Amino acid sequence: MEFKTGIIPNELTFGDLFFMGLKREKMFFDRDKNERTDKLESRVYNLASSTQKEQIEVTIPEYVDLKEIDFNKQVTLKNPVIKARAQANGNFANVVWTVEAEDIVEVGSSGGVKKNEPSKEPVGAGTDKK
Repeated sequence: MEFKTGIIPNELTFGDLFFMGLKREKMFFDRDKNERTDKLESRVYNLASSTQKEQIEVTIPEYVDLKEIDFNKQVTLKNPVIKARAQANGNFANVVWTVEAEDIVEVGSSGGVKKNEPSKEPVGAGTDKK
């Protein structure tokens, strides 16, 4: 069985997620020169998962702004995908699971979209009564 596009988790996979902070920034590696570049590839954040009972690392693409969410605030992932890769270990290989998402959004926030705020004036205010 091949999961070429990864495994798409449902709401039961992670449970409640809590923001723990930025773990590291991944930079592009130039294979021709065999050195790391200063070009940002992605950011890796730590999140606490209530279902997994541990911290998980979530990779967010470089075009998403740096997240400045308060510690231990509840968050959700936008379009998360779980991927697996093999890591050689002598004569054996270990499976390393990675979680990638388009964005991390604080629960209760509009995710950058402003909601229509109701008018503060009482109904009928500003109209001429005859």
